[in-house]
Amino acid sequence: MTYAEMKEAIARAHPRACADLRAQLYAVHAAGGLTDDDAAELDAAIEARRKGPAPASPLPDGLSLATAIAPTAERVRRFARQARQTSPDKAKSRERRRLISRANALPPHLSARYTNGEAAVLGVVGDELAARGVCALSIAEIAARAGVCHRLAQTTLRLAEGNGLLTITERPRKGQKHQTNLVRVLSREWAAWLAKRRPTGCRKYGATEIEEFSSSPESKTAARGSDAKGFRRGDSRSGPAGRPAAMHRF
Repeated sequence: MTYAEMKEAIARAHPRACADLRAQLYAVHAAGGLTDDDAAELDAAIEARRKGPAPASPLPDGLSLATAIAPTAERVRRFARQARQTSPDKAKSRERRRLISRANALPPHLSARYTNGEAAVLGVVGDELAARGVCALSIAEIAARAGVCHRLAQTTLRLAEGNGLLTITERPRKGQKHQTNLVRVLSREWAAWLAKRRPTGCRKYGATEIEEFSSSPESKTAARGSDAKGFRRGDSRSGPAGRPAAMHRF
């Protein structure tokens, strides 16, 4: 191998192949194919190549960069972060956020520490705690119900945890998507407040509808009732059926 061929091979060589090139250099120099100066220069080039970065291999003809990195991009896409959800109607989200924040999910002096958005997040969590004793909703679901963004819901829970209102239990799973965190109430004052909001299981009745008023004779007869029931409503002679009422004497 000549000096020019050896120099070109060193320039294109991978750092891991420098040991073989050095052995080949010594063999060529021992055979008298290289002078001492050329051997010293090539040895210095091999050392520099060994400590340097690996050369970029050129793409084959007809192969684009997108095609070359497609297998790697497919593996990276599996773990790519999903896009954050956004509200389709910000006006309704704002109204819902204000409504929940004013629903007294927290005692007044505790609610004063938080903004409307933070109070709405704690209101959603408080409703779950009052109904089920533990909140297992995801951050995205809490944010959607409260009408706030993902980051505000996350920071609010950490802020409430730092203030001693609640505890957060993480449930990681190795090699899989983590389960949602479990949020439990820690403050006794808030627990007593939520106990008043806890459903009792009693049946809830809606508002009574107002019936249409009618002054027809048939409606008056139905209002007075039937003689078979013993008493007749709305009649001045309200004695037992078949017996006239006693006449008052003046």
